[in-house]
Amino acid sequence: MARRLRAGARYVGKGSAAGSLYDFGDHPGAVFARDSRYRVKGDVFRLGSNPRVLTDLDRYEGVSQDEDSDEAFFHRVIVEVKLDTGDMVQAWAYALKKTPRARLIGSGDFNADRRIRNPQPLRP
Repeated sequence: MARRLRAGARYVGKGSAAGSLYDFGDHPGAVFARDSRYRVKGDVFRLGSNPRVLTDLDRYEGVSQDEDSDEAFFHRVIVEVKLDTGDMVQAWAYALKKTPRARLIGSGDFNADRRIRNPQPLRP
């Protein structure tokens, strides 16, 4: 999917949106809420004009075209994102359909949380 994004999208920068991020082991899941005291951090991309990029992302994230389907774990939503530059943008994000029984990642940063919980040994 990273290769697909490089070809069909442009990296904008880092940003965060109001919501809570949860740890599912090998991947995170977010619940977005404007009144959340937490922020979900991530990378923001501007999609090109090819609509297949969004379709491919939906497939990768396991999003069903039927919003009421119980099969899909996530659904695609629009969130207000504050970029690290201070600018505000609207962006698509993949949100959990329900608040899970999983460990909350208080920092909102899945990659930083991974590095803290699973430190790699220093190489000589």
